[in-house]
Order: sequence, then structure tokens, then C-alpha cells
Amino acid sequence: MEKIVKQATLADQAYEYIKKMIITGKLKPGQELPEEKLALELGISRTPLREALKRLAVDALIELRKPKPAVVAAFTYQDVIEIMELRRLLEIHGLENLSKADQQPVMQRIKENVNRQLLAVEAKRVVEFMDLDQEFHSFLYQNHTNNRLKEMIKGINSGGSRAFLLLSDTAADSAKKAYEEHLAILHAIEEGNLIKAKQQLAIHLDNIESRLLKYITQEEL
Repeated sequence: MEKIVKQATLADQAYEYIKKMIITGKLKPGQELPEEKLALELGISRTPLREALKRLAVDALIELRKPKPAVVAAFTYQDVIEIMELRRLLEIHGLENLSKADQQPVMQRIKENVNRQLLAVEAKRVVEFMDLDQEFHSFLYQNHTNNRLKEMIKGINSGGSRAFLLLSDTAADSAKKAYEEHLAILHAIEEGNLIKAKQQLAIHLDNIESRLLKYITQEEL
């Protein structure tokens, strides 16, 4: 029996298109997203467009402001400080279980993810890299036994911080830096050195904060 291949819906296509425009900086923080104009530009009705906008809002990439048009989400300096403090507390703790021998299936998925990251970086496919970046971080705590912890990390890691990671400096340059930092984390885990893995993750999160704050500072000038 042949496998059924799910085709992208109009809402899926609109979601990916608008997300790419935000990540690559073609849509700026605070910019309005009028439904009529977007629907006309995409050649679709407002129903699938509204579905796409709802998904983007869940990802923290836009803010819905009914009855006004949605706007591209903006991060303040304080937003970054608070988000990164939470990421340090949660993600470094969430790394605990990856040092155990029974986590090998997850380790294989992490290796495959990092290999795909390199291909995306070399091809300058920044949207693809963003998705792989988020997947990489989810693998680090996937086997933690605390489901509430995993949900908290997932919430903190959603869309906005990912987008602004790539917008800082240039998209391709930021993706390359993140890939190299991910590789250092992977190598430490492969060595079975949990302390080093936590240190490398802490360095990575510090660097994310620096990139985010640099981007925000430049925007405010």
C-alpha cells in the first residue's frame, strides 16, 4: 500500500511564507499585517490566512490585535534578559538525562539534526536552519521525566527568540555561529562529559543573548 503524502494546505503555505518574511527581516518588528493586502498578495481567501496568522501568534512571531491588523512581534531589551534567564535555568537543568546510556536513539537524532544544520548553513537556507535549531534544543531535554519542565522550555523557546537569533548580525552569519555552538555541545555529550556539555550550552545561551541584544540595540539607534 502506498503512503499518503500530505500536501501543504493554503494555510500551511501562508504560514511558511509569512514566517520566512519575518525571519529574513523583510517584515520588520511592529509592522502591520493587513489581512486584505496579505490575502491579495498570496492569492488566497482570508480564512486560510487567518489560520496562518493564529499559528504565527502561537509561535510568538506576531501579535494579534483585533479589530486592528496583526503586527510583527517586537522584543524589548528587558524581554531578552528575562527570556534568556529562564532558558539558562530550564535548559541547562533539562540536559541531565542525556548522559545516560539508554539515550542513544535520541543521540542519533541529534547527530542527524546537526548534519542537516550544516547543509542548511552552507546553502544559506535560514528558515530551514531556524526549524532545525529549535528541534536541536528540543532533543536536549526530550527524555527528561518532568513533562511540565519540557512544556515550559518549549513555551520559552517558541518563535520569537528563534527569529531574532537569526536576524542579529546577518541571518547566515548567525546561523553559522549557532551551528558551531551546537556542534560543541554535541561533542561534549558524545564524550560523556555532562559538566562540559552544560558549560557549552551555557556559552551558547550567553552568545544567543549577546546576538539578541546587539540586534535590539541596533534597531533602537
